[in-house]
Amino acid sequence: MVADDPIELHRRLSWLFLLASLPTYLVTRYVLVAPFGRHAPDDEKQKGGRSSGQSRHRWWFGPLTDAPLSWFIFECPNLLWIWYCVAYWCDEDVFFLDSRDAPPRALIAYEGGELQLSANAALLFLFALHYVNRAIIYPLRMNKNSHKVPLLVSLSASAVTICNGYLQSFYLVRIHKFDPLSFSASWSNLQRWLGIGIFFAGMGINIHSDGVLRNLRRYGPSGKSRPRAKGKHTTEVAYYIPHSPFFQLVSCPNFGGEMLEWLGFAVASQFSLPSVAFVVYTASNLIPRAVAHHEWYLRKFDDYPKERKWAAIPFVV
Repeated sequence: MVADDPIELHRRLSWLFLLASLPTYLVTRYVLVAPFGRHAPDDEKQKGGRSSGQSRHRWWFGPLTDAPLSWFIFECPNLLWIWYCVAYWCDEDVFFLDSRDAPPRALIAYEGGELQLSANAALLFLFALHYVNRAIIYPLRMNKNSHKVPLLVSLSASAVTICNGYLQSFYLVRIHKFDPLSFSASWSNLQRWLGIGIFFAGMGINIHSDGVLRNLRRYGPSGKSRPRAKGKHTTEVAYYIPHSPFFQLVSCPNFGGEMLEWLGFAVASQFSLPSVAFVVYTASNLIPRAVAHHEWYLRKFDDYPKERKWAAIPFVV
């Protein structure tokens, strides 16, 4: 039975996750835009915000929840899976280095005068690094006037992270042992270092772009707080056109950067099934969201930059 074979169960779940990308894309692109952030319904917009054109909040989306808390709840399953898999399901022969010159459970060692790293640990570190930012740092830095998130959106996102956190963590600690990562000029090493470089490039774009949007909302285009009529600082929601080098051609470089991160992760993972499923599913979710953002900008701003023709990926979409 599949339930008695955790590796076969993992393989089937990986394929299911990959196949779920198609309906996710179709629904979020052509049927429904998740109603939070700038796409929150008009009756949930805070005073001073501009109309989104969305209808009133639908009851079946459930109650609205605090945005930072929601982000923490639906991103933290990835970190919990990392901890649980390392603590309870870790196969030492898979996760740690197998080196004559290294002590047991070593992640770094010198083998034949060459520095070697556990590639499994390095990949799990990249996965954890992203979600430390998304589950902890990002919510703590969110603006206090961020729109609340419907419960259904939070639960849907949690289901995805619960599945994906398991798929990535379990694969790296128990299923597949990658060759040690070193600085030798082999194709395997070049591919993995290239993937790591792509990952950090995408992460930099993502974090920088998130910061631009956060500061724009907080301070406005002048870089100064917007005063209330009576001289106090406002916490009203208002939107402006973002500007930075990464926003030159696309409306949502934060989404493009995140997709680039997971593309790099897949390259570094040598296109393992779980990593490919993850990057494809990420694209199926973020591309429709980016297109919706891009169309929103075009509707709201008559002076939106004409050279900014793409939503997330220059010359692609």
